[in-house]
Amino acid sequence: MKKIMAVLFLTAALTSCSKDEMKNWKRYGLPEGFAKSHILSIDSGESSILIGTYGKGALFSDNNGESWAVLDTGSGLSWNFVLGGARDGDYIVLATLGDGLNISTDYGKNWERYGYNYFGIEYLYTVDAKIKNGKKYVPTADGLVMFEDIKEWSALDESAGIGSQYIYDMKIRDNSIALGTLHGFSLSRDGGESWVTMSPNEKYTDEHIPACKVRAVEFSGKKLFAGCDDGLFYSKDSGKTWEQFGADNLTSRYVRDLAIDDDRNLWIATYKEIAAYNLKRKNWKVYNTENGLPPGGVNCIGVTNEGGVLAGTNDGLFRLEPGPAEIIEKPDADNEFTETEEPIHQWMLRPVRPDDQNLKDQTYLYGSTMGGNFRQHQGNEYNAPEGTPLLAVDDGIIVYIDREIGHSVLKCDHKEGDFFVYAHYHHQHDIFKNVGDVVKRGDIIGSIGKKGNVTNEHLHFEVSLSKLDDSNRESHTRNSELWIEPLPGTGTIIGKVVDEDGEYVPGVRVYGVTKPIPTESPFSFAETYQDKVHPDEAYNENFVISDVPEGSYILSVESDGKKSVIKTVVEAGKITNVVMTIK
Repeated sequence: MKKIMAVLFLTAALTSCSKDEMKNWKRYGLPEGFAKSHILSIDSGESSILIGTYGKGALFSDNNGESWAVLDTGSGLSWNFVLGGARDGDYIVLATLGDGLNISTDYGKNWERYGYNYFGIEYLYTVDAKIKNGKKYVPTADGLVMFEDIKEWSALDESAGIGSQYIYDMKIRDNSIALGTLHGFSLSRDGGESWVTMSPNEKYTDEHIPACKVRAVEFSGKKLFAGCDDGLFYSKDSGKTWEQFGADNLTSRYVRDLAIDDDRNLWIATYKEIAAYNLKRKNWKVYNTENGLPPGGVNCIGVTNEGGVLAGTNDGLFRLEPGPAEIIEKPDADNEFTETEEPIHQWMLRPVRPDDQNLKDQTYLYGSTMGGNFRQHQGNEYNAPEGTPLLAVDDGIIVYIDREIGHSVLKCDHKEGDFFVYAHYHHQHDIFKNVGDVVKRGDIIGSIGKKGNVTNEHLHFEVSLSKLDDSNRESHTRNSELWIEPLPGTGTIIGKVVDEDGEYVPGVRVYGVTKPIPTESPFSFAETYQDKVHPDEAYNENFVISDVPEGSYILSVESDGKKSVIKTVVEAGKITNVVMTIK
């Protein structure tokens, strides 16, 4: 994971019309430079709303958006990526992706960083923050952090009874806390003193651990709702029994956010639409692109104190309003790429099991600089709790180990022409093999850890090629997304961004793809390769987007006032080669 978001406070009086009049979604007028920001969270409070965006810092308004203060690294934040936050009087806490918390005690005038400098290498990947009766609750990838005074913080993990330290979502009402985790729905009715964990889809691993990734939670009394990777689930009896809910009404099984308003509407944000289900009348209303939403679905839902409903998307902030829909027009494409083909070498098994967190961190992919914040990345990250088993991606032999930094190298039995293929596993907690050990595809060879130069528990995975039959300790990396099997139902876009002379254009952003998961380290754009990473000999690409859901997409890229817009299609298990010529 790395870091993600920005934050904005609006007054709650965003609408003066009744719910019955609200029909369509309109773009909310944010300040210049923020209108089409990637919105990741909406947190409402007393007459204010906190909105997080991808890499744009924070906006603050206390006069219904008439004027704005920009809160970013230039005004005291440690990081411009914020995944949520809360305010209580003059006290503001912002949850960042990758740098812990930013806290202000004077209504945003000054900020203190509580990141690596305070927590070390844990609790940096936060996904939200709530304040209840002066107590702060911060769900993270390492557990639930709680404190009244940050100097006296504590944290809960699996040992306290929650399903997993890897938390996706949290809701708090009165003395009840609901957590969506990597392994199920965890519920406390006594302020976090005791917990019950359940599997909404009623699936379990062989170790009887919930095999249900709960990315969104909501509850009202005994009614519990869980948004998972395989649908929306509902319990009417505090989790004793569960059933799938809304399958005939929702077109996407990926639920990203849930919220209940004062009129007893359950708002559901999915990868394809927004839906409202009235808990009293038991009727549905579904909104999609025909109602003014942009393609690619909704990341988050927010309900203001006065009942206004907001939706955060990759294309800005939207508000439900009366009147006709304002359909978002697709830009004209200057080229179209609809041919798909079989991949040349996506034969590697994913290095983490499907029931664990086996998704690549989308914020720091191969060749990425995370928007100019880091050095060019030589691999891909798999964020997961320490001890998560790691799998051999191919039959092969272990040729190198450095246990001090948790690094091992597997030489694969597969070759690619004249090249030997090596898989590098970095930062491991345990390495279960020795140099010379022969392994089979799928064997457990180590576990995720935090050794070496890290900011969280994760696997840094690299694929490298060499014509020498040695341990390949020198870096000759290629993009592992071209070697790792894609997720079911997804394909891969392999591209070149070039100028009018056919020369590669480095360090530019390719927009247009949205992905339903992961939600905690989401995809926003691809970056073209610069000088420290290597194209694949089979493709000569300078960007790759893998794990893309099947469908059609409009990709765009811009540099120095010139741009390219193309239309492309993605087919499950296939690759699509595209060329974007900036002119």
